Amino acid sequence: MNVTKLQTGQFDIFVAGDDAAIDCDYLYGGTRAVLAGTSDEEVLTEISRLQRDESALKNALINVALREGALDGLDPVRFPAGFFGSRVGGARCILRPVDESAAQVIADPSRADFEAAITPVFAETGRHLNRLGGRIKLTPDFGRFAGLADLLYRHTPHVLGIQCEKGGCGGKASYSTTGVMAAFETLGCNSAPGNVTLIGSAGAMGSGFLRYLMDAEIAALAICDLAYDHRAEPEAPPAGVTVLASEDRRFTGACLTRGGTLVMMTLGRELENSDWQAILPGTVMLLAHNLAMPRGSEGRWLARALQRQGVKAYPGQVLTLGGALTSRLEWFWRKNNAGRPFDKPLAHEVVRAVVSFLVKRIEADCISHGLTPLEAMYHIAEGDARTRVTKSA
Repeated sequence: MNVTKLQTGQFDIFVAGDDAAIDCDYLYGGTRAVLAGTSDEEVLTEISRLQRDESALKNALINVALREGALDGLDPVRFPAGFFGSRVGGARCILRPVDESAAQVIADPSRADFEAAITPVFAETGRHLNRLGGRIKLTPDFGRFAGLADLLYRHTPHVLGIQCEKGGCGGKASYSTTGVMAAFETLGCNSAPGNVTLIGSAGAMGSGFLRYLMDAEIAALAICDLAYDHRAEPEAPPAGVTVLASEDRRFTGACLTRGGTLVMMTLGRELENSDWQAILPGTVMLLAHNLAMPRGSEGRWLARALQRQGVKAYPGQVLTLGGALTSRLEWFWRKNNAGRPFDKPLAHEVVRAVVSFLVKRIEADCISHGLTPLEAMYHIAEGDARTRVTKSA
């Protein structure tokens, strides 16, 4: 991993890319902020995990799915040239405010001083991306921050998630949500008897998934979100839906012990801090967020412990890759269809097909090799690494 540190008056900007991915069209990464006062060492640890275990892993899964025909059922005429044979690696960007005042400004894009604060950051980041010649493309566009991609686009073309009228996908949240819907249906959760619990129901992805569940008239539905409990002005949940108590940085027992299907659309790292031993056998758990399980051996241990407990735990990378996948489609669309609005219906079809394909592969590997969904996911992604080695040998 190669990391460049850029600086403005109010922010440090860390941009990371995978130097080993020499045969990729480009490197893809999201952007997030850390707390003021976070050390360089902590930033490097965080950016390493996000670059490798989120961005690179999601794109490795997409690389394999495209190569192995996940989209064979769709009309190839609808796709831009180069998309089917594309290979993308991992990158990441982290912003660190110099103090709490700067942190508060960029935490709320509705503030009057937000654009003035973020413009120097994007100007410096854009210059760096331009110097790299398109090697890294970033997407600062999730949820209520969807408009940020258009602000960065003023400084560089190497940004993904711009508005649909300019050929962009217009933000990732809805596409990521579509991927979770595809997994939910592929695993039969939409027709299985029993409870459905949605944690993070007020967020960018969770609110869309909640509408999906309510439209499907899921009878035994319960929801949970910090927004209902832990704000100075709590958000009102939808009428007629059971609301469970929430806790910061962990899943509550009231949620974990319902059984059936648990869908978590949260910030990350909650599972390892929760009483996961209380989850009932037979539960299907969709950890639809980044940093869903601990890294490395700790994550494998937890996944195996859950499997021994009779819990099927799906990791976030395969569930939420819709944003990375749609961003890839956007880039090739913009290269080949200058001036044409982005085909959003096609993008949702692509996400559904790829996630469904990968979930079926994971299920098959779990059955045939006795793997956990986490292990099966990594096994599939390793197929992309093996192809790279073969091509470069």
